[in-house]
Amino acid sequence: MAGAVRRRMGKRRPRDHVKPDRRRTRLVIGIGNPDRGDDSAGRAVAQRLRELCVPGLEVLESDGEGASLMAAWEGADDVVLVDACRGGGAPGSVHRIEAGHAEPLTALRHASTHSFGVAAAVRLAQALGRIPSRLVVYAIEGALFSQGEGLSTPVDHAVDEVVGSVVRDLSCRADERSLGEA
Repeated sequence: MAGAVRRRMGKRRPRDHVKPDRRRTRLVIGIGNPDRGDDSAGRAVAQRLRELCVPGLEVLESDGEGASLMAAWEGADDVVLVDACRGGGAPGSVHRIEAGHAEPLTALRHASTHSFGVAAAVRLAQALGRIPSRLVVYAIEGALFSQGEGLSTPVDHAVDEVVGSVVRDLSCRADERSLGEA
């Protein structure tokens, strides 16, 4: 077969999958369903943070399934999760919870449709010793969770508030780290 291209058949050589060193990574994971109104609050925070191009900040979006969250934060030592919740305050209220104080986290009903969501992932990671050295959860109280809805006005304002809080919080942590290295 003159001129024919021969394809090499058989097994492909596996690529080296070296996990990056994420111990110094500052990671934000925005959680939610983008098509269910205020449930998309976490993802909206992630998108707005990504637009800010904060140096040294990795930003991900997730549907909130617990095992996926644990895999996403694996190796990172400074993690912020942002999710919508309901039942703990007025729409647009923001709860800031450190993983070491997980009781309030369990009390909030997250908007996730997963039975193994944020609170369960945090508890399991603590039990397995796979919790980041610092994990903070921002939970934004939602009002509208219907299919096809956008963010409600109070939640949209809360998204901006959380973006500012996360940037300030991470900046303070960066300052603490640089002082510790001096």
